[in-house]
Amino acid sequence: MTNRLWKIFDYIIDFFAYIAGILLLLVTLFVSYSVVVRYFHFKPPIWILQCTEYALLWMTFLGAAWLLKKDGHIRIDTIVSRFGPKGRLVLEIVVACLGGIVCFIIFWFGFEKNVDLYQRGIMDVKGVTMPQYPLFLVIPLGGLLLLIQFVRNFIEHLKTLRRSEE
Repeated sequence: MTNRLWKIFDYIIDFFAYIAGILLLLVTLFVSYSVVVRYFHFKPPIWILQCTEYALLWMTFLGAAWLLKKDGHIRIDTIVSRFGPKGRLVLEIVVACLGGIVCFIIFWFGFEKNVDLYQRGIMDVKGVTMPQYPLFLVIPLGGLLLLIQFVRNFIEHLKTLRRSEE
């Protein structure tokens, strides 16, 4: 049962990573279009800036859990390399705990902020006027996905540590 849930979770974060990649492609196209249009002394559409700003936020939060799964986040190797294999494993467990705590905080405050934005009807008044809560919904979503991945890493590293002690 647990393996099946992890496979579903993997599918979800892979899907969101593809969405993040598509957003990156769209941002690249929109910014390139703006540069070319300005080169010919025309004004690019005002909505391009607004869309690229929010796409950067969405790309970050949609791709973060996938990147953690692939072990692609930045590390300070000069510190980690000084530990032996067991010490590195313990350090990975501590990092997973701390990362999980931070992601829970991001999820919780992001969720509360979105509820507040929805209840108060706060609007984003820029090139395109729209409610803010859907724009920032990705923060608690990404925080939750990262939290789950950190819990997963914690469990896997703890199992590895127990096996190495036996």
